Amino acid sequence: MREERIGRNDSTFREANERIAKAASGYDWVEQVPFICECATESCTVIVNLSLVEYEEVRSRPTRFFVSPGHQASEGVVSLLEDRGRYLLLEKEGLAGEIATELDPRSDS
Repeated sequence: MREERIGRNDSTFREANERIAKAASGYDWVEQVPFICECATESCTVIVNLSLVEYEEVRSRPTRFFVSPGHQASEGVVSLLEDRGRYLLLEKEGLAGEIATELDPRSDS
């Protein structure tokens, strides 16, 4: 149940960020785009600035997400891939990863 909730919550933030990325690219705004932290906390409103290149790199796999440092509390559900200073690159595992892939707006699933 916890893994499912985490997978769905994070995917909700990812959907919003997809809209932000689309809007930013339409205005040639490619550096320091304000994205919403993709952590598992439903009420999180932390902004993480990424370039569109960084965002696309995160989105290269449906199980990858970014969070603000200190927001990686989903132990046992995510792996820390890299600390990039302004944000952490995480990968969902198990059921949370399956749900993230299923709900990925860029996937064919």
